[in-house]
Amino acid sequence: MADARTSRISRELFLAAFGAGPGHVEPWVIDRLTAVVDEDDARRGDTLYRVGDAPDGIYFLRQGRVEFVPEKGPGRVMDGPSVLGRFDAVLARPRTRRAIALTDLQLLRVPAEAWMDLLEDSFQLARLSVTSLTRTVAQLEERAWTESPPGPTQPVMPAQMNARRLDRLERLVVLVDTPLLRGAGVQTLSDLAGVSEEASFEAGDDLFVAGARRDRVHIIVAGEVEAHRENPRVEWRGGPGEIVCDVASLGETEVAWGARAVTRVRTLAFRFEDWLDLMEEHFEMVRSTLGALALQCEKLTG
Repeated sequence: MADARTSRISRELFLAAFGAGPGHVEPWVIDRLTAVVDEDDARRGDTLYRVGDAPDGIYFLRQGRVEFVPEKGPGRVMDGPSVLGRFDAVLARPRTRRAIALTDLQLLRVPAEAWMDLLEDSFQLARLSVTSLTRTVAQLEERAWTESPPGPTQPVMPAQMNARRLDRLERLVVLVDTPLLRGAGVQTLSDLAGVSEEASFEAGDDLFVAGARRDRVHIIVAGEVEAHRENPRVEWRGGPGEIVCDVASLGETEVAWGARAVTRVRTLAFRFEDWLDLMEEHFEMVRSTLGALALQCEKLTG
């Protein structure tokens, strides 16, 4: 009985690392995870995987320390509890780093294909995985912005689209050109374009205010927007083709940010719940969102 209880707790800890704590996912998810997970402990000096290996497993490091060494550049050390190798699995790419045990390790290993199947079958788990990684990336972005606030990129919208309302095809073009969304597929983004709406703001108008719950994600079509949050003080400024506040706008409970128009601004806005509804219907949107977040996370952590 003790072994069965310990095993179940280990699986719950694995899920908690993806934002899915006890009581947040269906019981069958833990049962199915138990059927596919392996205990895969390692000794100090062992190599878990090498650069170029197939991304055939996702590891949960319960205890120990691992160094990740790329082909070029410095390595990075990670301590347990943490998840190893999930980004390669989500992006379906060969391993980009060698993972070396710096101490004896206590590990759980789940086949990557089995994990992705589990995400596809349990939207509750997929949603928690997306929101957890969104929160992580938003925190990393904010930390980077405290040192170097971002500025607006060069306008990407054709001039004629800035002067009139967008039709559905043009709204689709905006979504396809948005980095965090573009991998979802044209049909899925076409559905999102169908429920998106344009919004206009004069210079000085608030798009949203800090402390007030909001339900919309804004993509800038024309103009410039500045945003900030307190404690810590972080500033953001963006232009056409950018999501206002970037990944922080995709958080379900993020209300710390306020944003206002610097110039006259047009945005294409969609409801956060509409985005999630489409994610539930189209698993490729889950995969593409996790992939975009993974790339951003790697960019920010080196």
